[in-house]
Order: sequence, then structure tokens, then C-alpha cells
Amino acid sequence: MNCHTPSIPDLPRASLPREGWGGRLRTGLGTTLDSAILGAARIVVERALIPDPKDVDELRASARALLEEDLHTDPKRYFTFLGEPLVPLAESKEPRRGLPGGRVIARTLTSEYRPYPYAQPDACHHVTNRDSIRLEHWVHEGGARGTLVALHGFAMGRPRVDALALFASQWFELGLDVVLLTLPHHGDRTPPNARFSGEWFAVPNVMRLGEAVREAIYETHVVTSWLRSRDAGPVGLLGLSLGGYLSALSAGLMEDLDFVIPIVPPACMGDLAWRFFERTSHARSGGDDPLTQDELRSAFRVHSPLAHPLRVPARRILIVAGRGDRVVPPEHPTALWRHWGEPAIHWFSGSHIAPFGRRGVVDAVAQHLRALGVL
Repeated sequence: MNCHTPSIPDLPRASLPREGWGGRLRTGLGTTLDSAILGAARIVVERALIPDPKDVDELRASARALLEEDLHTDPKRYFTFLGEPLVPLAESKEPRRGLPGGRVIARTLTSEYRPYPYAQPDACHHVTNRDSIRLEHWVHEGGARGTLVALHGFAMGRPRVDALALFASQWFELGLDVVLLTLPHHGDRTPPNARFSGEWFAVPNVMRLGEAVREAIYETHVVTSWLRSRDAGPVGLLGLSLGGYLSALSAGLMEDLDFVIPIVPPACMGDLAWRFFERTSHARSGGDDPLTQDELRSAFRVHSPLAHPLRVPARRILIVAGRGDRVVPPEHPTALWRHWGEPAIHWFSGSHIAPFGRRGVVDAVAQHLRALGVL
């Protein structure tokens, strides 16, 4: 790879506010749980995601596809659909269940997504998984204060589970309609040849992962635009982990979001990929790196929130991060916070896997939305 290709710099060291002994205890326990999960994830990476030596050339070719000079000069070009008029959507719906004061509706929207026109389309085996956009819509009977679009984490995508992780009941009780979007290649949208929900966001193919991110941003754009066409109320994003990454990226691409709340958001996929690789026995035994740390950061730069200036007013941003997070270490939300000019940030006790400060997260988000006049 060209040594002059722009890369994401080293992430800044996090400096966290002090917490009491009870909080420190919860954070320490969360850190231990995260470390155990990372140990299990290392085994998965070893067995499923480290490319065979014969596949390394394909991996490097997939990375080169995202290193085009035009994309690194203006990374927003990767998301060409944002400047194009939306094709009229076809919609189907199916009532799911009732809620106090409302109902849950399963909706399907048509998708006109097209992959990015790569300069080297034959360098990688990318598959366009043509699929409809699927969401679960929690709707108030008498109208709502606005709509919160919730983006789930990696390997999730089942609305009943996502609703718990993303606090859907709490936002609905506060007067917001809630949209639980099933991200591409997750849940019921998992391709038949995938081994688990969301695998295409983890495969050792840089272009395929880039396409998965790009398609998720397209669908987020389509859904938020569709919601605005139905109602004049505020529309914003709240995302968890992978969903936090996508909501943070959306804040650098879309100017019309009324609020953006990334929870435990990665800031650089290349940095996370390198952290996982470093823990493998392949790396510890001195095995060759399929891609170096700098190459990974360069290849994933085009869709990193750190490569895009904030387009949403900073006062609409609230970053939520875990003090003891070892899956998405505090350096990531800290880098995002600095890149965005230090907007509001809430640190909870606990970690990625064990967010013991859930009540505090709900209170911080509610306070933020009240300050914006959304609630």
C-alpha cells in the first residue's frame, strides 16, 4: 500500500472523571466480564476470521479497493446516494402486538441500494445481498413527541432482544415513537451462507465490510427520510456498539438529524480489528500480519467517523461510554469526543457486556432530549 495514504492516527488516551468506590467495583467487574468475552472472541477470530495464506492476496486487494485517491481526498464520496433523490418507497406492514397507548407494527420498505462503483470491482468477491429494509415500529395512538431510530449492535438483530438492549420501552414511555431497524445481514436478514448474524461486518474482506457499512448508512438515510415524510416531528438516532459507530458516522454525513446518541461507539474499525488480531496466538507466535495496523486504519478510514467533520450541531450530540469497556476501549469514544469538539458525554459504571449504569444512561439521554426540546 502507498505509504502516503491517509490513515487514522493513534487514538488519544482516555482521561475519565472520578467515580465512587461502588462505581469502581461495578466497573472492575464489568472489565473482568469483557475480558472473558474477548478471550472467547479470540478463539472465533482464530478459527473463522484469520485468512489462510492463500487468501492474503485477496484480502490486500479488497483493501486497495477502498484506498482510491478520490475517496481519501473526500471520503463522503463513498456515500454518493446522500446527494441523490430518493426513489418512492413501497411499504408493507403487519401488526405485531399492542402497547399501553400504542401498538407495534412490523414494516418492510423497498430498497434501491446499489454498491459503490469500485475502480477494481473484480479484485474482490463481494456479494450484493438484495433485501428489503425491515423495521419494528412502536407507534403512539395519539401522536408522539418525535421518533427515535435505534440501531442495534453487532450479531444482534432480533427486535425483542434489541428492544431491551436499546431501552425501547423507556423511550416509548417518555413519549417517543421508536423504530428498531434490523441492520443488513443481521437477524432475519442473515444471508443463508453466513455462520452467524452480522458475519459480513466481521469477515476478513475490507471491501465487503465497507459495503455492509455503506448499505447500513443508506438504510438509515432512507428510514429517517421516510419518517420525516410522514410526520413533522423530530427524528434522531440512538445506536449501540456497531449501531453507535453507524450513528456517529451518520452525524458526519447527514445534517438534518435532530439528535444523535452513540452508545459505546467504536471510532475506527481498523483499530478494533488490530486489537483483536493482536490477541490471537497467530500474532503472538510471530505469524505474518495479513495487514499492518496502519494499513487497517487506512483501509477502514473512508467510513470512520473520524474522517468526517461533524455536520449535526454539536449541541444535538450525546456520547455514552463505559468506563470499563474492553470491547470498545474508552480511547474510541474519547477520540470521537475530541474530533467533534468535546460535546456532551456521559460515562457509566460498568462495561460493554455489563453496563451496570443503565438507569443513569436513561436519565442522561432523557435530560439531553429535554434540553433540546424533544421531550
